[in-house]
Amino acid sequence: CDETERVFLTQMGLSWTDATALLGAHSLGFGHSEFSGHDGMWMDTLNETVIFDKRYYEEIIRRAWRKRNVAGVQDWTWAGDGARSGGDRLNPRFMLNVDLCLAFDIDELPDCCSRVRQGGNTPGEAFCLEPDPTRNITDFIGTITECSNSSVVRPESFEAVHEFAVSARDNENNNDNRAFYEAFYDAWQRATEAGYDEGSLHSLPETCPSLSPTSGPTGSPTGSPTQSPTSVPTVSPITTASPSKSPSVSPSKVPTGSPSESPSVAPTGSPSNSPSGSPCKAPAGSP
Repeated sequence: CDETERVFLTQMGLSWTDATALLGAHSLGFGHSEFSGHDGMWMDTLNETVIFDKRYYEEIIRRAWRKRNVAGVQDWTWAGDGARSGGDRLNPRFMLNVDLCLAFDIDELPDCCSRVRQGGNTPGEAFCLEPDPTRNITDFIGTITECSNSSVVRPESFEAVHEFAVSARDNENNNDNRAFYEAFYDAWQRATEAGYDEGSLHSLPETCPSLSPTSGPTGSPTGSPTQSPTSVPTVSPITTASPSKSPSVSPSKVPTGSPSESPSVAPTGSPSNSPSGSPCKAPAGSP
């Protein structure tokens, strides 16, 4: 619990009641060795791992928890017949030091059991020792020692665990989560607001503001197209006759004579080197 005290109390300014309430979130989900080294769940059944309620605190004080080490990772698991399915090393139920230290002084007796049978058995409770008429409880002194509760070293967390559990032995109040929910609400608010100046945070609106609808379209769409497509063409397609071997119409006029490219008048006589005529006027200044 030293780290719990350092983070929640010293750094964040919370109380032991706040820290105990926030750790109640362990009622949800699992631990995975890939991320923390711890495999398993805090709750008894898979169905309970998706319910956010006070069962976490009931598990702490109702079960008999013994320390175990798996692959060098230390945590706590069921003891006695609670670990009979596969042995305590394979039991998927577990608690961390940070969980059990809320109700027990696990630093004083690090290899202790959270519940050692001291008399009659109340239904729903578990102990590290099962009834054995051939042996006396004193025979186990030095082998199994009961953990001291945390009422001396952490009285506030001890009281909070039992308050949130609402006495696990009292079946009439077994579903009463009010104490836990109210404490979690307050602790969550203090934790999320820690470090901010008073008045610098504002509550989020519970609903989005209503907005006036935008104006409708300028024109309503027509119910149907202005002209329905015809199922068949309105005019039958014109079919042309098959091409004939010769043109259907003869040319209007057959060209006569030679092609037009030939000169229209043939040149007369032989070409002459002489000029075709004398100049009409002699140049002035002739000798």
